[in-house]
Amino acid sequence: MKKRILFLIGAMLLLLWTCTPIEKRQELGAKVPASSFVFTVTQDPDSDFILYLSNKTPKVFFSWDYIWGTSLKQEDTVKMLVHGSYTIRITGETAGGLVYDSATVNVTMSDPTAFQQPQWGYLTNYAVGKTWVWDDRQPYPWGNGGFQGCYAPCWWDVSMSDLAGRGVGSDQMTFDLNGGRHLTLVAATTPTQYVGTTQGTFNLTFGVTYPGWDVGMLHTTNVTIINGIQPNYGNSVETNFYILKLTTDSLILSAPEPGAGAWGTAWFWMFKPQS
Repeated sequence: MKKRILFLIGAMLLLLWTCTPIEKRQELGAKVPASSFVFTVTQDPDSDFILYLSNKTPKVFFSWDYIWGTSLKQEDTVKMLVHGSYTIRITGETAGGLVYDSATVNVTMSDPTAFQQPQWGYLTNYAVGKTWVWDDRQPYPWGNGGFQGCYAPCWWDVSMSDLAGRGVGSDQMTFDLNGGRHLTLVAATTPTQYVGTTQGTFNLTFGVTYPGWDVGMLHTTNVTIINGIQPNYGNSVETNFYILKLTTDSLILSAPEPGAGAWGTAWFWMFKPQS
């Protein structure tokens, strides 16, 4: 009987031991301080808009944000598209976590191969900047219509007085290429996320998606255009727009509702330069 009791106790202890989780912790390594980073950001002596990025920090992986783009290469050559003072933001991935640093460069020359399409100048006036407002020469500067079919609001349309009643009639947006692709929105009421003055970035891509309808795309980041919302989807912010027209004195944009096909519902925005 005693042997049986001892056997049972031993079996229970073995069972408890086998069921006890074994926790193996892998401690993080030390966080390398920015003061220990070994890197250079140098400029080409003949073309100072060309930058050479180099990270020599042992066991630290760099990502570079140079305003005009980002790079994950530890040795890279990048171009600053227009002249200006730039802060290169560096994120170092160390054993103990992320560490941040930066470097500042002053660029006196612009990349002659950048922004050769005249539309860049139409939209931004380059480094000077260009402010756009609702095109009050049109009877209905905003509204909806057929995607890939209409070239302006042609179903439900909104006049300048109605836009004023919505609180967006005096809103404005400024595009510039002064040290980056900047878009500054001044909004009174809508979108609610961007009431006040908000600065983000933008990009233009050229090439027709729908022949005879669009001429390219406008993309925004961390901001949108005047009244850049999808009204039938909770006034969600829209950031991708088809360019239907872009000249020195007219900007017409359109964005379809999610999932819209040809002649589905799209929204249209019509702007002119601020006088």
